[in-house]
Amino acid sequence: MNGQCLSCHEGGQRMHWPGSVHELNELACSDCHNPMARFSGNSLLKKQSITQVCESCHSQQRAEFRKRSHMPVPEGKMSCVDCHNPHGTATAPLLKADSVNDLCYSCHAEKRGPFIWEHAPVREACTNCHTPHGSNHDKLLQVARPALCQQCHANTNHPSAFYNAGQMANNETGLNSRVMGRACQNCHTQIHGSNHPAGARFQR
Repeated sequence: MNGQCLSCHEGGQRMHWPGSVHELNELACSDCHNPMARFSGNSLLKKQSITQVCESCHSQQRAEFRKRSHMPVPEGKMSCVDCHNPHGTATAPLLKADSVNDLCYSCHAEKRGPFIWEHAPVREACTNCHTPHGSNHDKLLQVARPALCQQCHANTNHPSAFYNAGQMANNETGLNSRVMGRACQNCHTQIHGSNHPAGARFQR
């Protein structure tokens, strides 16, 4: 059946279909599309929206979109195909760019740089700190601050002393301002990179 569809719908967005993760898992065109009925506004989808079609298989991502901080997919401001090409790409997660960072920069251009002072984990991959679909922590962070920063900055004494439960807001004796609000970013505000000549510590 896929061969029948591809006899007309080949090339373009479907150029990478052969060998793609969906093709290797033996998905048929009819698993996502219904050419005999109009359930959606475009693409002859089996359900009303692209997101609903994708979530029918990708339950993990559906759950992540319901977390406190998430990409605006449930609100309808984005859909899965804004970031992914379900028909196949040259990347393993079917990204519509050559890398995770290139994809993120297509919307978050202010994080691209180049910067005089670059934060190495940021240059490597946005997913070092952020989850791509949803998180229960602020800004799609994988772990709450300051614990996220302390996964790498684990030396003793400031700036990387490990702040523990004895120094949280509910403990009057050991309260430390570096665990409040945005934690490390209370001071290191330009954490993605700085162009200030004195921004080596991402404070300006």
